[in-house]
Amino acid sequence: MKCIIISAGKIRNYERMKAYISPGDYIIAADGGLRYAERLGVKPDCILGDFDSLGYVPDAAEVYPSRKDDTDTMLAVRHGLDRGLTEFVILGGLGGRLDHTVANFSALEYLRSHGAKGWLADENTVVRICGAGDESKPVMRDSAYFSVFPFGCEYAVISLSGVEYPTERQRFDCAFPLGVSNHVTDYEKFHMIIHEGKALVIEWKED
Repeated sequence: MKCIIISAGKIRNYERMKAYISPGDYIIAADGGLRYAERLGVKPDCILGDFDSLGYVPDAAEVYPSRKDDTDTMLAVRHGLDRGLTEFVILGGLGGRLDHTVANFSALEYLRSHGAKGWLADENTVVRICGAGDESKPVMRDSAYFSVFPFGCEYAVISLSGVEYPTERQRFDCAFPLGVSNHVTDYEKFHMIIHEGKALVIEWKED
């Protein structure tokens, strides 16, 4: 069972976003994300937030004060973890306010630090964080661009194959965007391993 968090960022293509949701997923609508849930045709298992974005308090919602340390998305992350869920997809967490997008990167790291995995997704983009020892393929088979940036560390050491610009234990420094705009050339031969540090991994595809 995945935990689907629907936040109040931006969702434009509802049909494409439905592909991330499967029967039996646990769905949380965070504040204004309830509007998106309705347009996606899904019924949330939980509705929570301070509801400053939505503008009203829905029935049976978990209501929090507006003055708090957690964003509404972080409240949803904590709720899912409390239920023992270990796989999270955050929809509506990209493309809105830049500060909330960056806050959602931190939410991904919070999930990692609590033994769960997660990613942010919109119609064209998937964002996740990978750490030392992690090996994985792209989330999207048809991603056009594949970028990696050190996250929460001075540098990361990364090997990449199956891409246009392969690396072997390459040092990626946080002060220089060396990892931007690589291309996946062979999904089956793609291999990424983080030897040291952590990396923000961003996949993007054309419409």
